Amino acid sequence: MRRLAAITLVLLTTFWSVAATAQEPPAGQQAALQRLVDEQLRRIEALEARLALLQQQMNELRGQRPPAMGEEPQGPEPYEHATGGGPPTDPDADEPAADLPRALNVDAYGSLRVLTAIDTDGHSEVRNNSSRLGIRGQKELFRGIDAFARYEMGVNLVANDRAILNTGGDPGTPIGQGSQAISSRLGLVGLETPIGKFSWGKQWSTYYDVAEFSDQAQVFTGTANGAFGAGTDGGIVGTGRAERAVQYRGGWGLLSGGVQIQNRSLTVNNKGWANTFGGSLIVGRKNGFAVGAAYNEVRDGVPTPTVNEPQLGDKATIFGIRFRGERFYAGSTYAILKQHEVDDLGRRFDGRGFELAVRQHVAERVWIEGVFNDLSPDADHPGDYRIRFGAANVVYDFGVASRVFAGFKVEGSRKSDRSDLASSTFAAGLNYTF
Repeated sequence: MRRLAAITLVLLTTFWSVAATAQEPPAGQQAALQRLVDEQLRRIEALEARLALLQQQMNELRGQRPPAMGEEPQGPEPYEHATGGGPPTDPDADEPAADLPRALNVDAYGSLRVLTAIDTDGHSEVRNNSSRLGIRGQKELFRGIDAFARYEMGVNLVANDRAILNTGGDPGTPIGQGSQAISSRLGLVGLETPIGKFSWGKQWSTYYDVAEFSDQAQVFTGTANGAFGAGTDGGIVGTGRAERAVQYRGGWGLLSGGVQIQNRSLTVNNKGWANTFGGSLIVGRKNGFAVGAAYNEVRDGVPTPTVNEPQLGDKATIFGIRFRGERFYAGSTYAILKQHEVDDLGRRFDGRGFELAVRQHVAERVWIEGVFNDLSPDADHPGDYRIRFGAANVVYDFGVASRVFAGFKVEGSRKSDRSDLASSTFAAGLNYTF
């Protein structure tokens, strides 16, 4: 405002000087104009001072402190709100309309996966391929100790059946959740400390630390290592995505490992502490050679369990070896399973499982992968049930964990009566990960 007034006065006096050039001498005219400009500038400064004083008085009347010189005005609190528009007064309230602060350090992720399968008998189907959505975050609790949390839900992209089925769905899907549109895959909270990580909830088991050596393919994989025993996700027994689990994990140079227990009240054989227990130990680094072993045992099992109970005598032991290079991967596991798997007639058995997985890059974003799975009961089990197949896939990686693939599985599995358990299958699909 001050500059505008001064410029206006200067322009007016300029025009005035042009109009009055013939009446006054140049020197006297310039002096008079300068005195006029100086007088107007002093008046403007006085008006601005009075305006600032009035603004301060208005702020005081409203109970607001004006920002100091150079101080930025404070904006709203960093929250997003469900209702009201102001910061939540009680973030832990239980009312239906209760608000929560925005978690600025939580990120979301997901992987949407669908494939089409056609078997040698002429059957074709569009299938969900273990799609999932999740959130996770970590923040400092104390100096040197961070708190972290994660939740991941499985989503069925291709079906929304009204009835809950006991069969079907993806490998590693809990019994009874094969047809649900949404199911819980992971849910945990934990502490990261200088001596390792402690976590509580539904989480990847210590047994899977070794089982994942051979569970590497896009499809047709992970059926003989015992991680997803008896057609479940391994949650109840603790070999896959263990439920109600307490874990500790740590690393010490070339050694890494963990211990796990599950505490629950599911059966009449409930224990006061550690209804299941397990652990893993791996020697090696992420790249190069590594060997590992893991063990898991159920202590609260019952002879004839329901889908929400563990089997009496369920034990699983696994040994693994792998090599990871820049363009090549090979991993193998051997599992010794006690009352952990079921045959085509629903009978539990003791058995052995072997898996092999290899992957070779043929271009920067293209690789070929192959797997072999073999799971057979011990000789004293009645019938000739077995799972045995080989599979190969061609994969193109068009982003981080985003892939298109096509492959073929050659079946040699059979039922207890020696008839074919499954047909050889061609599959092609897409994984879109974000």
